[in-house]
Amino acid sequence: MRKSFKRTTMLVSLFVAFVMLLSAIPVSFAASSSSVYKKVYVTKASYVQLTDASIVPSANGATASFTFEFYNGDSSSINLVDYWARLKSKSGSKYTLTLLDKANKKMVGPKSSTTLTFYSAVGSKVTLDQLILNFVKFDFSVSGYEKTIGSFTFPAGYNNDIKLGGYKTVKISSSNVNMRIDQNTVSKTKDFYNVNLSFVARNTSQFGVAIPEYNYYLKTSSGLYKLKLKNTSDSNLTLEPAVLNSIRLTGSIPNTVSTSGWKLVITQKVGADNSQVELPVASFVVPFTLDATPQATDKQTFTDEKGTYEVQLQSVQRMPWGNDDNVIAKLSIKNKESVYLPLPDLTGTMQLDENITINGQTVKNAGDIGLAPGSSTTVTFIGKLPYGYNWKKFELQLNEKSGTDNVQVAEVTKSAITDIYSVDAGKVYTQKSIGSEMSVKVTDVRTYKGDTTDTYAVFMDVTNNQTRSKIMPQWTGYFKSSTGNYYEATIQKTATSVTPGNKEQIVVYTQLPNNVNRDGLQLLLGEAIDANGLLKGASGTPTGYIRGVLFGLPAENTDLTNNHAIKVGPYNIDFNYFNVFADGDSLELDIGSKLQRDYTYDGYTQPKLTMELEYEPAGDVLWTKAINLEGKADNSLTWKIGDNYTSLSEKMTVNKYWSTYTLNVYETVNGSKKKLFSKEIQFSSLINWLDGEH
Repeated sequence: MRKSFKRTTMLVSLFVAFVMLLSAIPVSFAASSSSVYKKVYVTKASYVQLTDASIVPSANGATASFTFEFYNGDSSSINLVDYWARLKSKSGSKYTLTLLDKANKKMVGPKSSTTLTFYSAVGSKVTLDQLILNFVKFDFSVSGYEKTIGSFTFPAGYNNDIKLGGYKTVKISSSNVNMRIDQNTVSKTKDFYNVNLSFVARNTSQFGVAIPEYNYYLKTSSGLYKLKLKNTSDSNLTLEPAVLNSIRLTGSIPNTVSTSGWKLVITQKVGADNSQVELPVASFVVPFTLDATPQATDKQTFTDEKGTYEVQLQSVQRMPWGNDDNVIAKLSIKNKESVYLPLPDLTGTMQLDENITINGQTVKNAGDIGLAPGSSTTVTFIGKLPYGYNWKKFELQLNEKSGTDNVQVAEVTKSAITDIYSVDAGKVYTQKSIGSEMSVKVTDVRTYKGDTTDTYAVFMDVTNNQTRSKIMPQWTGYFKSSTGNYYEATIQKTATSVTPGNKEQIVVYTQLPNNVNRDGLQLLLGEAIDANGLLKGASGTPTGYIRGVLFGLPAENTDLTNNHAIKVGPYNIDFNYFNVFADGDSLELDIGSKLQRDYTYDGYTQPKLTMELEYEPAGDVLWTKAINLEGKADNSLTWKIGDNYTSLSEKMTVNKYWSTYTLNVYETVNGSKKKLFSKEIQFSSLINWLDGEH
């Protein structure tokens, strides 16, 4: 009785343990093991086992594929030609299966295994649970010459999708590679979800294997969307043993598509070129994580096939251009990767108040082609707008070329207009943009008198702060009066290459009516552009400008008494000797000077100087002579670097004798003259009127 009780207790305990063991097995695993992935023995020691079953959409419907492992546990080889698979639907429709790599699937050696993959075209609405798969052996002794060894059916709703957190072992050549989803980040733009998905693969075998040229799709309720490798070199990446490799995929999905049930489907093309089909390799459930970056912001992150970038709208400015305003949006682009990335080829569309669209011209910095890890650069977008329109909302939509299509990758906004950068009179403006490193300083302003209008000129030094010689940029802009009126500026410059640390003098002038107050004048100047980008040298027709700066202007120097420091271009003239007297109808002159040159100026416009003897009360000019610096010109004074002394004897066409005369030195710009030095003198054969004692 006691033995019987012990035996009964033991049996109950074993049953409870068995029930608990079954309950610990996931339902999907238990079901698949017992009904789908069962082993079917072809001999006492050899078996065939279904290891994978999938259906993937195709252009003509869908493709169903089934993979068996055929294990030979016997001591002699098994002829695989004797075995095949048959596929039919539960309603009786039959499908013709094709064996992948049939030519190499003839035999399986003893104590070894091989894989047999069969595939067939099926209807687009066919599901696995509608199919019956039979594994058969050809036997001419039975009716129909084949007998079914095993029959495989699939439960309702069956699929072989790898759940979140799970992995799948994929056979590549003779290596086993474990694959799983790593992460998926999605950013939303006006029209698209931009997908940045990565999966990882680890080769668990002992030898490296190259990953095949797979195709990657995002499967949604609306269909399949092809994904691209972020790094094209991953298309033939070698998976070394035990190394965890991350493979990044990118793509754009219309944001009208439901985000529920997304799956990553990996396929591989097989067959001849004219009859290729795509067989499924793996299907993973994809997590949907929407980038939390707010849409109405000046900063966003996007990922394209090259990498991940952060863009920020730094400023939006309006600058006058004819009867319009140039709208200038300055965008910074930062490399968010740990490797070097090329500069993305972005175009910009400006959207005002959600209904007005302006196509923007893209202007890149000279020499910008790539970004180091963590580094950034700027790109400028320029559009035109009637100057009377004032927006309330400004957005910049960023697009990038993807094949033949333009894909929106980000949208940034900054509605407030950024003030134009200003530099006080006497201060230096420093530009650090790549390819335009330079310093700019206003050195002088001069008014050249005309009858009804004056030529108002600003002299500026532009220093090359780069480490290479370069032709400095072309400039354009406007003079702005204290009342807000704009006057178009004309630029006088050279196309001379400037060495590092040296400079170029430019002259910026405009025609100002005599009644315009010079107090409070500012110079708005920027780097000139045309349809092809930044202009260099002195040629080309500007269509606008970028990086505009408002320069404060100093008060004009009105001292005309300093004959020792007459500054023109890179030259300083010490006008130190002048003696004149009349001898009959001849004018006898002795003229001396010391000329110095600043050799840090590589570029400048040769100044136009004249010297005149005038009787100013009557406006009579007794004598005039052009001064040529370091050059040769007929009928002119030619002064070289150093000391100069010239004696002249010139006929007077009309004898005019006054008690005093005025010696004037003029500079000419745009046909108008400005007096640089003036001194009252008399005829005397003995006096040097510039010796500081007279």
